[in-house]
Amino acid sequence: MGTPTIQVRVLAVAGRRVWVAVSGTLCGATLRVLHYSLCARATDERTHFYLDLNAVEWGETLSLVEIPRLLPSGQRLRFHIVGAPESFSAPFRADGRCRLHADVASAWAAWTSQP
Repeated sequence: MGTPTIQVRVLAVAGRRVWVAVSGTLCGATLRVLHYSLCARATDERTHFYLDLNAVEWGETLSLVEIPRLLPSGQRLRFHIVGAPESFSAPFRADGRCRLHADVASAWAAWTSQP
């Protein structure tokens, strides 16, 4: 078994929105990397994150307790979570800043409807 890695790519930026695609394995160590990557992008100008997790492999050791630590703190921040498996969705649903999207099409519809 190799070292888990995660890759974070910004695919689009428009106004306050940023679309971030993530690939690799999400586990305790890479969750911190992703968290810090999102924190670095959270500015006054960038407050709405579309977090595309479709290409993420969810590590077997990752627990639901760890998921809330993924997102940066801040009431002004909003997160559109795309492609999170149902088994890991509960912590996102409990966070009032999050909106879940089952697929890219519904997230894209939300993206294009914002000014």
